[in-house]
Amino acid sequence: MRGVRLATWLVALLPPALAAGPTDAAAQQVSARAYLSSNQVGVGQQFVLNVEVSGAQGVDQDPELPDLSSFSVYLGSGSSSSMQMSGGRTTISVTIQYRFQATRAGTFTIDPIDVRAAGSTFATEPLTLTVSDAPVPQGPSAGPGAADRGVAPEDLFVEAVPSHRQVYENQPVVVDYRIFTRVNVSSYSITQLPPATGFWVEEYPPAGNPVIGQTVRDGMQYTTATIRKVALFPTGSGARTLEPLGIEAQVRVRRRSAFDPFEDFFGRGSLLNSNISTAAASRPVEIEVLPLPGGRPENFTGFVGDLEVAATLDRDSVQVSDAVTLTVEVAGSGNLRMLAEPEVEVPPGFEAFPPEVTERVNRTDAGVSGTRTYEYVLVPRVPGVGAIPPVELAYFDPEREVYEVAASEALAVEVTGVAADGPLGAGRVRAGVEELRTDIRFIQLGSPALVLANRTLLVHPLFWVTLLVPLAVVGGAAGLRRHRDRLHGDVAYARSRRAAKVARKRLMEARKLADGKDVRAFYAEAGHALEGFLADKLNIAAAGMIRDEVRHRLSVPGVDTEAAEPYMECLEECDRQRFAPPTASAEERARFLGQVEAAMAAMAEHLAR
Repeated sequence: MRGVRLATWLVALLPPALAAGPTDAAAQQVSARAYLSSNQVGVGQQFVLNVEVSGAQGVDQDPELPDLSSFSVYLGSGSSSSMQMSGGRTTISVTIQYRFQATRAGTFTIDPIDVRAAGSTFATEPLTLTVSDAPVPQGPSAGPGAADRGVAPEDLFVEAVPSHRQVYENQPVVVDYRIFTRVNVSSYSITQLPPATGFWVEEYPPAGNPVIGQTVRDGMQYTTATIRKVALFPTGSGARTLEPLGIEAQVRVRRRSAFDPFEDFFGRGSLLNSNISTAAASRPVEIEVLPLPGGRPENFTGFVGDLEVAATLDRDSVQVSDAVTLTVEVAGSGNLRMLAEPEVEVPPGFEAFPPEVTERVNRTDAGVSGTRTYEYVLVPRVPGVGAIPPVELAYFDPEREVYEVAASEALAVEVTGVAADGPLGAGRVRAGVEELRTDIRFIQLGSPALVLANRTLLVHPLFWVTLLVPLAVVGGAAGLRRHRDRLHGDVAYARSRRAAKVARKRLMEARKLADGKDVRAFYAEAGHALEGFLADKLNIAAAGMIRDEVRHRLSVPGVDTEAAEPYMECLEECDRQRFAPPTASAEERARFLGQVEAAMAAMAEHLAR
């Protein structure tokens, strides 16, 4: 009976669908509007800005959103299309959804958005959003498909947990970014890294599998895990803000089956497991950075933490002009990578070469520690006893709030033999290895070239070159002719052949913008290059390109999901940077351009198979 009911429903639906042909869809009036998923949210909660175009299958170019960075953080975007049939008419529409997280309380106005579709420009009405300090209950309008998906903001969120909220300059703050979830997360990816403005960052290596724990928050049981851990060293005093970290998670939920439309109507829909994508971001965290107190030692270079200094010689007795190695090892906790080189007083009559520096850094829950080793090569030029004074390093201890000086023991080395030629006096440091003499040069030795006599013409390479080059020219001309004929007659072939050339031109324009101030223009140009290249290769329209449709089309020529993922990540990064606050530096843009070129090359290789 279920199959009969479904067939009856399809038969009843088919005539109006056939009656509403392409002419009717093209004749409908095009309009655009913007609306919010909720006009009132709490700080840290998400909202969705929807841009809907009715009467068109897509937009001519991506809408230019107003700057919302003063009260929100951009999380990601998506798009969907729909078609409704009623009274013999077909209505088509496309909706672009931009997800944000509110970061500041107040009432804010979202300016009109210009939308280009069907060759015309439409302006939406301004919108008003109220952000309150307290969380706001979210109903079915909390996001696209939120009611069906069953993922509420309190079901999954990210929190930044700093080890300290008040520190001194250059004192480390260990920040754990933790995910809290009450739903089944199958996978996640970090979509937005917070900028490190005002901090030196020491990244903890990611664990293979995060350690899962259980915790109770506001009377609810959560599964939690650390997804990122960093040590931040503030480079100046004053208030510092840890900007949000954004993620996108794949969540397994139970939703109704839409196989039989009459099942949902009578409330008998079956529940199935499915994966949906949801975004979350941490809330900003304020850190107060105190200036270092007065009374600094004369040789203090700014290190904050704890230090120990040890100095050793590989031997205590040498001959004149024999080398001796002085090893200075600095151990402690703090920003050892930025530790200034210790001042070593070279004994009179010694020459010293610049040190070789090695380091070992340990990252633990307590902070960053390790050792930094300096190896100096000393060469005595006169006999006697060379005295090396203690090596000293000044630092500030934030726990005791006092300045300390770490010092090694004094050392001495006995030098025997006859003084070397050259001026004597105070010790000096060489800049490096010097070229002492140039009167002897190496004589190049080699066998003379031998030529075989009485060779016939057939074994001479020039004969075969003269014979085969004309044949190769004729074959190349025929192939070029066939190629040009196919370019004129096969549109898909022509677009595929020119895809790389057009993409290179767009990337050249993006490269010109990489060092400029307009970050959004750079990512827009890079996004156009990515979309245009893929559209030409797949012979589809670049305007209104939907990511899910692209993944489906890539599966037809046999491009697997793993191979296509770097290309899609570049596209999504362009979307994020075009609408997020412009924080990417020139170095980050240049590095991203390299990722785009690598993704294009890999995609071209997979499509050519």
